[in-house]
Amino acid sequence: MRIAALVFLVGLLAWTPARAAERGRAAAALKVKTLPAATLEKLRADLRGADDDAAVAAAKQLGESGSAPAIDVLVTTLLAGTTPARAQVALDGLGPWGAPKAFDVLALYAGHRNNELRARAVKALAMLSDRRVSAILMERLGDAAAPVRAAAAEGLAARHDKQATTRLMMLVKRNDAGAAGPLGALATPDLIPKVAELQGGIDDGVLATTLGEYIKRDDVADKMRVEVVRQLGQLQGASATTALVEYLAMVPAKEDRQSRREAQKLVDERGNVK
Repeated sequence: MRIAALVFLVGLLAWTPARAAERGRAAAALKVKTLPAATLEKLRADLRGADDDAAVAAAKQLGESGSAPAIDVLVTTLLAGTTPARAQVALDGLGPWGAPKAFDVLALYAGHRNNELRARAVKALAMLSDRRVSAILMERLGDAAAPVRAAAAEGLAARHDKQATTRLMMLVKRNDAGAAGPLGALATPDLIPKVAELQGGIDDGVLATTLGEYIKRDDVADKMRVEVVRQLGQLQGASATTALVEYLAMVPAKEDRQSRREAQKLVDERGNVK
């Protein structure tokens, strides 16, 4: 893949805590839309009706409202039980508002037998400020389904929950791609050499994602970034190149960093390989 194409794609594909934070800020900027009583009752009826399309549309509109009555309808519907398609939209609608009253039902669905519902419940839970959320996210790191583990890992990273580091490291050692970015977001400087030592024992892509996420952090000294950039230079495949390109894209053009110069050199060298 050409380097120019990579520059375009990384912004679309990469998960980062910064992107998670942007989603959080966007959610915080949402304005509650009060629904007229008649509209609320119609949506409630649609959500309970036989028409799946109408029910899903109703759940979406209720979630977009964010009003207390709308949240109540979604919570009640989930507690009573509904179809997976309706439950998915209802769960998605609860997360952005961070409503405390949603905790219990989201915690319940985080243990649902349906993998997709568990993953969505975990994502929504991670948006709540409730202190009890972290324990559930930690538990879901051991989920049998990769998407659920990934949702839990991303949630813990977005919450800057350092207690997750050890568990995330264990997952990365098992080649769990969903834990790679979150580990890089939370890892301490003393853990990075241990991560680098995994080269050859895990997939280069998983390792590159972890190291690439680490060097993008503002709290990392440039001397440490240089070492990590050099480690990335030893990895093969597009993932390492992507990590370097992502790093270059987030460094201000006028900022002179040794790590930036070395990353640019590596990217140029890889771009010239035919």
